[in-house]
Amino acid sequence: MFRDRKILPFVGMVVSVLYFIYVMSLGSSTMIGDEIGGDPGGMVLPLGLSIFMFLGTTALFLTDKKQPSQGSKMETEQKRLFVLTVAVTLLYVLMARPIGYLLTTAWLLHTLTFFYLQGDVRAKESAIWLVSLVGSTALLVGLYTIGRRITRFLLLAGRQGTIPAFLGSTSVVVAIVLIVVTALFLLFMFIAKRVGKERLAQEPFKAAYIASMIAVATTELIYLIFRQLFLVELVRGIIQW
Repeated sequence: MFRDRKILPFVGMVVSVLYFIYVMSLGSSTMIGDEIGGDPGGMVLPLGLSIFMFLGTTALFLTDKKQPSQGSKMETEQKRLFVLTVAVTLLYVLMARPIGYLLTTAWLLHTLTFFYLQGDVRAKESAIWLVSLVGSTALLVGLYTIGRRITRFLLLAGRQGTIPAFLGSTSVVVAIVLIVVTALFLLFMFIAKRVGKERLAQEPFKAAYIASMIAVATTELIYLIFRQLFLVELVRGIIQW
């Protein structure tokens, strides 16, 4: 029954279940949001991600079948992607606390997106992956820093009465930060596409660009929604500002 199914979705199912069990074993903690009733709990984000991953990979496992024309080369590519998926997922779980949510999540998304878009893990493309990883990290940290400065300014000014009080409310602050960060992100996308137009026509560079944009946008959006809006505690790690 399962011989015509691809192995990678099944691996994702197993990894998501193991991650769910790992998160449950950590327990939860009391945070700022608990005191005002706005925190749904410290485990809600990782549990939600593991459940979402399980549902997605299960759907792929049930619907995505092997093609009769796929030979040994495709099998080799899938094995490499399988090893990569397991390796980076384990590293994510192990390094999330010491390094922090922001960086590890972006690195995970960037790495998997890049190599899955390529359809294989090849050493000759590792330099492009590494350079784009550093670039996306710099962009993410820059957007995060700008967002944090805007947040602190609005909250402090709202408390001191130098701006209307409603501008210092959590929802309005998050909305303003989201607008500013999104505008800067779109501006960077536009400039990057214009400057690197010729290189982006080549598949590895195009994959690196897409992976960078997906990693930065997804990580920052999750941070704004869960950390700033719902006050869910996300591990800071080495980024303490």
